Amino acid sequence: MTEDRRAILVGIDGSVGSEAALSWAYAAAQVEDRPVTALLGWTADGLPRPVYEAALAADRHGLATAAAQLLDQTIARVPMPDPPVELHRVVVDHDPVEALLAEAKNAAVTVVGARGPGLAHRVLAGSVAQRLLHHCTGPVVVIRGAASSVRPDRRPIVVGVDGSGPSQAAVRWAAAQAAARSAPLHLVHAYRINLAPSGVPLDDYFYPTLRRDAERLLADVVTAEIDDEADIDVRQAAVDDSASRALLHASQDAQLLVVGTRGRGGFAELLLGSTAHQCVLHAACPVAVIHGRA
Repeated sequence: MTEDRRAILVGIDGSVGSEAALSWAYAAAQVEDRPVTALLGWTADGLPRPVYEAALAADRHGLATAAAQLLDQTIARVPMPDPPVELHRVVVDHDPVEALLAEAKNAAVTVVGARGPGLAHRVLAGSVAQRLLHHCTGPVVVIRGAASSVRPDRRPIVVGVDGSGPSQAAVRWAAAQAAARSAPLHLVHAYRINLAPSGVPLDDYFYPTLRRDAERLLADVVTAEIDDEADIDVRQAAVDDSASRALLHASQDAQLLVVGTRGRGGFAELLLGSTAHQCVLHAACPVAVIHGRA
C-alpha cells in the first residue's frame, strides 16, 4: 500500500478505448490503494460524438446533461472490482485535453485509451493521447487492446533504457510499479547501429564493444536507479536490434511497457521521441510514457 493518495485520472469519451482505460485504472487502484477520477471534458464545438448525437438540438444545459449521462453510461459498462475502489466522476465544460492536463497536476498518473488500428490516424492527427503525451509532465498510460483484468498479473513490466534523463525516470517509475505488483522488472537496452568505418568488418570492430558498453550501462542503471532493498526480480537484456523493435518484441509478453518521453537521439524540442511514438502506436500491451522529471 502507498501513503500517496493522489488519484489515477482516466480520460472518458464514451469509446471502447476509454472503457479499457477505466478497467486498467481500477486494477491499478486496487494494487496501489488509490482513488480513481473519471473525467469527461466537452465543449460545444468539440463534443465527444455520442454527446453531440444525444443533444444536437439541446441548449447548453442539455449538452451538459448529455455529457454527464455519457460518463455514467461508460462507467456502468465497466465492472467495478471487488472490493470496490473509490471513484470520483468529473464532467468539465472545457477542452478534453486541457481539462485532463489541469486535473493531472494533482494525479498520480493519467490514463487514456486507444482503439486498435484507428489509433494511428488519431495520433498523427493530434488526438487526445498525442496532445497529452506532448504536454503532460506526469506519467501517461495509453491502453492498447482489450480491457485489463483485475486479477493479479505476473507478467513482467518492461522498461526501455538508454541512459538519458527520461529513461532514468522511466526506470524509477517502472521499478515502483513492479514492486507494487510483485512483478518482474525487465530492463531492455538496444545497441544496434548501421554504420561502421569503411573496410572494417562490423562484427569484428563494433559489436563486442557495443555489447559490453550496453551491459555496463544496464548494470549502472540498476545500481543508480533501483533500491538495493527493493524486493524486485530485475532482469537485464542488451539486445542487438533497434530500440523500437526490441521494445515492441518485449511488449508481446509484458503487462506494461514503460518508456521515457525522449531518448538521447533527436532534437530537444521533440518531446515525444520516435521510439516512444512507435511504442504507443504498435505495442502489444499498455504503454506508460514518463517525463524526464518524473
